[in-house]
Amino acid sequence: MKSNTLNNKIMSTRALVTISLLTSISIILARVMGIMVPVAGFPALKINFSTIPIMLSGILFGPVAGFMTGGVADVIGYLINPQGGPFFPGFTLTTALTGMIPGLIYKIITKYDKIKKINFNYINGLFILLISFGLGYAFYAKGVLTFNNGLSFNGQSIHIAISGLIILSIGAYIILPFYITKAIYKKDYIYSFDKLYFTVSITQIITSLILNTYFLSILFGKGVLVFLPTRIVTNYIMIPVFTMIFAVLFKTLKLDEY
Repeated sequence: MKSNTLNNKIMSTRALVTISLLTSISIILARVMGIMVPVAGFPALKINFSTIPIMLSGILFGPVAGFMTGGVADVIGYLINPQGGPFFPGFTLTTALTGMIPGLIYKIITKYDKIKKINFNYINGLFILLISFGLGYAFYAKGVLTFNNGLSFNGQSIHIAISGLIILSIGAYIILPFYITKAIYKKDYIYSFDKLYFTVSITQIITSLILNTYFLSILFGKGVLVFLPTRIVTNYIMIPVFTMIFAVLFKTLKLDEY
């Protein structure tokens, strides 16, 4: 009994130290190494990898740890370097949810064997298809993609062969996660590529695409559609990038031992 108590205390201390480290890494990535991209004249889009340690905290230690990591990282990060923008509680909430949502998803996946056996790539394929349509809308909203005199991109007519190549690329984008999951991971592995992709997609759609876009419209007094196209383009790229980073981390550093 004494031995079990001691082991629990050690694991708890180890978790707290790791969570603190992840919080610190997130602050550095967001406030020191982050890039602010202006959208319609406003500082509306931050490109950085601070999301990764926050989500990792939730996946490894649960939704409460993830929520605290995100919230603390945002508040302390703002105090260290506000990056010229005002403090807005809505962004602190979404940063906290960035850690909590993966924690909730993985708590459910870990608890129920039937969910653990699901191949999430079918859902991921739907996400990719939807965000691909969103990408087309983003280009159309920015006036880059037009249909006035046939399909044209940035004023240049798109040949039918190029259109076919784009469709094939989207198809490959959908199929590739199936191949990676089957070729690299064991069946029912809870940190397999399909589950990580699903977790990143859900988190980014809720926090980055929906909530942060809405909060930006409130903060700057502009319509949601002013900010949405650019955020769609960014997430179209960053969702697979984040997933690949998580996959490499879990595969090489054996984080599943936490």
